[in-house]
Amino acid sequence: MTTNKLHTAEGKLTPDDMLSGSQVCAVLGKNPYSTPNDVLKRAFNAVSGIENEFNPIENAHWGSTFEVPILNHSAQKLGLGNPKTAFGRAYYHKDVPLAVSLDGMLKGDGREIKTDPSQNIYVMNAESIKLEGEGILESKLTGHEAEIDLPDYRGPIQLQAQMDTVQSDTGKPVRWGAVCVLYKGVQLRIFLYQRDEILIRQIHDAAIDFDRRVNQYRENDETEWYPITTTKEASAMYDDVTEETIDLNTELSDKAERIIQIEQDIKSLAQELETYQAQIMANMRDYKHANAGNYHITWGSINYKAVPEKVIPAKPARTVRVKKLRITKVK
Repeated sequence: MTTNKLHTAEGKLTPDDMLSGSQVCAVLGKNPYSTPNDVLKRAFNAVSGIENEFNPIENAHWGSTFEVPILNHSAQKLGLGNPKTAFGRAYYHKDVPLAVSLDGMLKGDGREIKTDPSQNIYVMNAESIKLEGEGILESKLTGHEAEIDLPDYRGPIQLQAQMDTVQSDTGKPVRWGAVCVLYKGVQLRIFLYQRDEILIRQIHDAAIDFDRRVNQYRENDETEWYPITTTKEASAMYDDVTEETIDLNTELSDKAERIIQIEQDIKSLAQELETYQAQIMANMRDYKHANAGNYHITWGSINYKAVPEKVIPAKPARTVRVKKLRITKVK
């Protein structure tokens, strides 16, 4: 059995102004940690020559460090040789504007695999899968509890984009792939997938629409964002503030009035909540537990350890759009 000499991930190989396999899940609205507009803004920045911020987290570091060992061990659990883990390039879809980079590729021997919980092997979208030809391996590391149903953002959608793009790029069929997840550093689970043609068509549509928005920005400097659903997202998208005033339509005037009413309701309910809790606490005095009719009430405590004084590091000046509107009624 050969041993891979590469011990860490290759890093990002796809261009920032094109939809990549790792971003598809977010653009489809299925990643709770990234919105479609987060991805689109990175592409707009790339078109404008603005360097995208990179905020490394320790999880990503360890995910890259253990990527090859995870894939090697996964291949052994499947009864096959070590996978290819060094590619030196991105793969580009010939029919739609989509690019992917790979963690690993593994040559199957035709064996049929079924779900085997004793080996932590799970076949996800079929009764069984034949490991015929080259398959794609995606490595993940997480501190999450071990799962049986793998969430979309942990690799299944990315894997479908990789399988389809590699097939388009190389002209060779890619019929299977696996997301290999190491949970809390102690349990490796392998989730096997066959091609999902319905999902692949959705990926194609998303890639074409994404590219249209990017080219529109490139050619006309026009930003056509995806529908904005949170104040956090709006603050990130529109952070170039101007002092000019614009007129909004009557429908939005109604929404502004409703915001004022909701804020008043929240304030009133918060005051009511505070009063009732204070009354119960006053009656509980020093007791941690109490019974009140059909309810058991606990008034707990939190113990804080002593911590040394911390010096806040210096930060450069910057402007950040606030995430709350201030609305006043015009007389």
